[in-house]
Amino acid sequence: MKFGEYIRSKGYTSKRIAEEVGISVRTIEAYANGRCSLKKCRAWLIVALAEILETTPKELISLDD
Repeated sequence: MKFGEYIRSKGYTSKRIAEEVGISVRTIEAYANGRCSLKKCRAWLIVALAEILETTPKELISLDD
């Protein structure tokens, strides 16, 4: 499962995630569409996404494989 699919499976939209994290929708969509790698994003962003999605940073990064 990719990051974009994972977001949707948890009932979130890119817009909602972006608002909760405090970054642009465009940035979230870049990760969701695979244009940017979660493995290369900043640690604070992975931690924030993991908290919102109720998972671990390790699991989120594994979605990038």
